[in-house]
Amino acid sequence: MKKRISVLTIIALLMAIVSGLVFKEQVTAIDFIGTIYINLLKFMIGPIVFTSIAETIYDSSKKKGKLIVKSVVIFTLMFLATFFLTSIIVVLIKPAKGFTFELSSYEGALGNLSIKEIIINLFPTNIISMFQTNQLFAIIFFAYLVGFCATKVEKGDVVIDVIKSFKNILFKILEYIMYLTPLAVFSLMSNTIARYGSIVFAVGIKYILTAYLAGFITMLVIMILPVWIFAKMNPIVFVKKIYKIWIITITTCSSAATLPTTMRLCKEELNIDREITDIVVPLGCTIHMCGGAVSFALLGLFCSSLFGVEVTPTTYIIMIVASLLINMSAPGIPNGGVVIGATYLQLLGIPLDFIGFYSGIYKILDMLYTTLNVSGDITANVIIDYLEKKEK
Repeated sequence: MKKRISVLTIIALLMAIVSGLVFKEQVTAIDFIGTIYINLLKFMIGPIVFTSIAETIYDSSKKKGKLIVKSVVIFTLMFLATFFLTSIIVVLIKPAKGFTFELSSYEGALGNLSIKEIIINLFPTNIISMFQTNQLFAIIFFAYLVGFCATKVEKGDVVIDVIKSFKNILFKILEYIMYLTPLAVFSLMSNTIARYGSIVFAVGIKYILTAYLAGFITMLVIMILPVWIFAKMNPIVFVKKIYKIWIITITTCSSAATLPTTMRLCKEELNIDREITDIVVPLGCTIHMCGGAVSFALLGLFCSSLFGVEVTPTTYIIMIVASLLINMSAPGIPNGGVVIGATYLQLLGIPLDFIGFYSGIYKILDMLYTTLNVSGDITANVIIDYLEKKEK
């Protein structure tokens, strides 16, 4: 069914392009479908983020402490390096240049946010209102507390089991919502084309090319080069061993589906310690780093430019913190990158108008992001194995 939805989404995108150019007035009659779709995504964001993060933190806290901390540190450093690298590429290329959404209702809230306000928002006065208003920083902080404290109290696992069950129900609801994706893409994209014309094509192609350029440079600088420098592994040998994984990541767009092959490759072909692989690789599969960094940096900076939002140093720090927190607990849901992207923009206060178009091209982007995520897991595993052996 997921493959069918992806195919239908691509067909809907193509039909939307034609309809937007030919039936400019008629397509405006169905713009409400896209609005409903975005509202449903907003409706699901808070509960899914909370349950996913709480479960992830609880499970991570029960694993081998020292190794998990070292893994998180390396994954975080890789994420930050990739985010900065992608940011430089986006600033130089300016993929959104010449195309601006003009929304009278938007007042540039992103540019006005401050670190002080974010810290204050981490401590809401009412749990219910926190979910009602989608205070995502507060929800994320609360989820981290619940997941961690559940490991410190008697029968905390009972609470987590309830949260897991609730999360599974939410995922099933979201799965049904995602069936609307082709219709929503047609509605949103056809209206965008009708409003802005053929310039959208150039923007879409530029967005995808920018993502792949950032991905290629990330693969070279953040993954292949460190393995060569720190782990003393020949880069050509390294690529020859891991390229088989890329075939699976490109076709499945799923780190979880690739996990068994990734672990076998690390243990048998790269000769990495089994105990290290059993912790580092599944953890990497859970918190997804390098692909997420490219995705968030590009989406945030692109949409900021698209909506005429100035990215100040404070704004940029907020983008990094937000993307890191969300990325480390990204829920594994159908077409999850679209939901996570909507969550990210919602948190930053950027309108979600771009999400309809983003849904249409996400499959092409997801091939890259999944490949970077899994390759990053392998890179971190190689480096940690080298460091552990060096310490011994």
